[in-house]
Amino acid sequence: MLRTKRMSRCSNDAKLMDLPIDILINILLRLPAKSLCCAQCVCKNLLHIVEARSFATLVHLRLLTTASDAVTEVPQLLRLSLTEFNENGSLITISPSQRYDGNALTRSRHAIVSEIASCRYYYNVGFVFCNLFFFKDREYDRGPCFLFNPLRGEVLMLPKSTVQVPPFRNMVFIDWYGMGFDDITNTYKIVRVSGNAHCCLVAQVYVLGTSSWKQISSVPPCNLSTEKISAYGDLHWLINLSSIGGQICIVSFDFKKEEFYLMPHPALRKPEYSILYLHFVNFRGSMAIVDTSSRTHIDIWVLKSYEKKEWVRDYRVNLQLFVDHPRHHLGRSSCIGEWEHGIFFIEFYPSTNAFFVDIRCDSVKRISLGSPKYTRIFSYPGSLISLKEYGNLITACNWRPDFSKKSWQLD
Repeated sequence: MLRTKRMSRCSNDAKLMDLPIDILINILLRLPAKSLCCAQCVCKNLLHIVEARSFATLVHLRLLTTASDAVTEVPQLLRLSLTEFNENGSLITISPSQRYDGNALTRSRHAIVSEIASCRYYYNVGFVFCNLFFFKDREYDRGPCFLFNPLRGEVLMLPKSTVQVPPFRNMVFIDWYGMGFDDITNTYKIVRVSGNAHCCLVAQVYVLGTSSWKQISSVPPCNLSTEKISAYGDLHWLINLSSIGGQICIVSFDFKKEEFYLMPHPALRKPEYSILYLHFVNFRGSMAIVDTSSRTHIDIWVLKSYEKKEWVRDYRVNLQLFVDHPRHHLGRSSCIGEWEHGIFFIEFYPSTNAFFVDIRCDSVKRISLGSPKYTRIFSYPGSLISLKEYGNLITACNWRPDFSKKSWQLD
């Protein structure tokens, strides 16, 4: 009886922060990012742990693994609209904390809307990596690039590259960007491929937090595409390789070795595919290819083992059940992402409609995104990456009295 009372008294007096630091961190790493953001408001000690750069790195390493004891992150949805600003510039409006309930897309009443304005440059989204959005000017090598963190309200300008691409007459040069994580040096890196495969391609790497880009010797075997994802620490493009008979292939970039390589793809229905009907997506922690080439169904191929490069067709969604047949629109999709119960597509142009696919019940629903014409939905996993650890942030120039909107003026 005495022993029972002692144990009860000890348990009542015990506090979370009394645990050894390694056990406490192990507990926190099992929580989703949203819960961690709430935990840092409990006390200063938890705030210091969660905001530490080393802890954010551990959380990111957890996302790269498929540990059975890790909590599955529910993808977060974000709505982005792009409009012209001051004739030559652009206004980016970002509404985080979007939720699709099966019928409509709504924003949390506590979410803070962000506006980023530029009078000189027209910015587009270059890529999304974890909770970081990369923006670049639509004109080749004109304006500076920047990263935006919607969860923390941070804007970080990136240094302009001084690596030269040899000029070539009558040749259109293009830029491709992507981001990944080097788990050997525990650094985040951005890779940029510039030029044109018909004359020359130049690849360069920027380590987040440094002051310059560096050219690397490895280059891809062809021009890249907009179909790309970051998975397993590397970056992957889905492309149509004309040098091997126009077949589909996957070009990947290893951020540890800083090298490009070719990766096997699943045994698709036919060898010659239009790239318009294939889409890359991070799906439930794995790399996946969504095949919309059939008029009767959608196939989702999932990479089950990254080491063995084993692809499995995990899902087939029947399209014949729906009166509003979406196949024609899915073939013209410019954006695809993951939501809590499936995947979604955004029409290429005008991007005013979205199709949400619910794999639980073979359901496809179309919703209107409204105006302006360039409106897209993005999904991203929870992450604690903070840009303030990697440079001087751009200061917000305006807060509304009710704290519902935050604004930045870039130039």
